[in-house]
Amino acid sequence: MATPLHRWREPAARAISRIIPGDVLWYEDTAEPVFALTFDDGPGPQSTPGLLEVLARHRAKATFFLVGERAERYPELVAAITAAGHEIANHLMRDERSALIPDEQFRRDLARTTELLAPHGPVRWFRPGSGVFTPRMLRSASEQGLRAVLGTLVAGNRGGPADERIAPSLASGVRPGSILVLHEGTPERAGVVRTTDELLGALGGLRAVTVSALVDEFSGRHRSA
Repeated sequence: MATPLHRWREPAARAISRIIPGDVLWYEDTAEPVFALTFDDGPGPQSTPGLLEVLARHRAKATFFLVGERAERYPELVAAITAAGHEIANHLMRDERSALIPDEQFRRDLARTTELLAPHGPVRWFRPGSGVFTPRMLRSASEQGLRAVLGTLVAGNRGGPADERIAPSLASGVRPGSILVLHEGTPERAGVVRTTDELLGALGGLRAVTVSALVDEFSGRHRSA
């Protein structure tokens, strides 16, 4: 899922979530100083090991929305993610626009990705490729025991000078209950390691947690569209 810096900004995303129908988690109402940190499109050898090191150093937790074909290629990285106490989630089989996939293939890909991930840990969430969903996708996911998660802040490293601006821009927008979406998994996104390090260092009292922790442990009330 390739995205520019800040496809959504925090206030706009929270407002949009109230008017778009569907059981989709965009953020969580909470008074606690926590936010959910998520990574799409991994795992990948150029980014995942570095992210795990940075997260450990900052005592942060995250949810990794993994692409099935990459999880199948790098099962040792999936195992490393869960061994470090992070959460894994379903980002379908390939890095592509999920809304363009025929219904039957979407259901197969969703199920196959869960099948690949489940030996490493529970799979509770999915995120559609490119962040676009349809009612039939939500129904298919619900039938497989999965709920859609989007986010309130989205950024993607591209390997250029603009990468240096991502962390400061994100740090000014993260709020308690935010769900932050970053991207890894390919060589041009290797800069996400530095971005994550800079971001976590700049957030002060705000702590990064998994999506499940945000919902189960810190929720004031569940907030979905």
